Amino acid sequence: MNSTETTSQWVPTACILCSLNCGLEVQIGGVDGRHIERVRGDKAHPASQGYTCEKPQRLDYYQNANDRLTAPLRRRPDGAYEEIDWDTAIAEIAEKFLDIKARHGGETILYYGGGSQGNHIGGSYADSTLKALGNKFRSNALAQEKTGEFWAQGRMMGTGVHGDFEHCEVAVFIGKNPWQSHGFARASATLRQLAKDPGRSIGLCCKNRLEIGRVSISPRFMRQS
Repeated sequence: MNSTETTSQWVPTACILCSLNCGLEVQIGGVDGRHIERVRGDKAHPASQGYTCEKPQRLDYYQNANDRLTAPLRRRPDGAYEEIDWDTAIAEIAEKFLDIKARHGGETILYYGGGSQGNHIGGSYADSTLKALGNKFRSNALAQEKTGEFWAQGRMMGTGVHGDFEHCEVAVFIGKNPWQSHGFARASATLRQLAKDPGRSIGLCCKNRLEIGRVSISPRFMRQS
């Protein structure tokens, strides 16, 4: 295989774009074999069973976007940036962090990161970084994305929950379109099963109709009795 040829072998992996981590199979190719050329669902995966939403079809775009940084950049006094090697970057950043810790204390450093629902790589180095800096405070993207959901679940049910939509008799969706958001395993397939089963119901609390294949569901606003 030359440097731009696509391999015919399907390699098993998993999607990291949400917490479900659906099983995928990919074909690798492109320059130096670093591009994801084709993506399909992994039918052998016990949870997703070959299902994929539209998001993993753009995995190569996220991996190899034109503006992706391939080396650390250090800002010069004139405001421009220059490439430096990783050893230099890590050494300089560590030196500056340790200086801040020595002068102001580790509690003045906020650790932000490691919050991706599907990609937990940050956890492998976050703990050691926090301990080295004496850090007390941390946050991540979930603080914005999920705070409202956690608050609503706490007020309604006392704790965080994950609906068993595959087996429930009544599914209620508040302020969301699960056909678009894919917030649970095999979302569109599960919704089709729900919509077609006369013994099961879908409650929708939002402004728009929900189109599931050829089935249209009108919003139904519920209130506490």
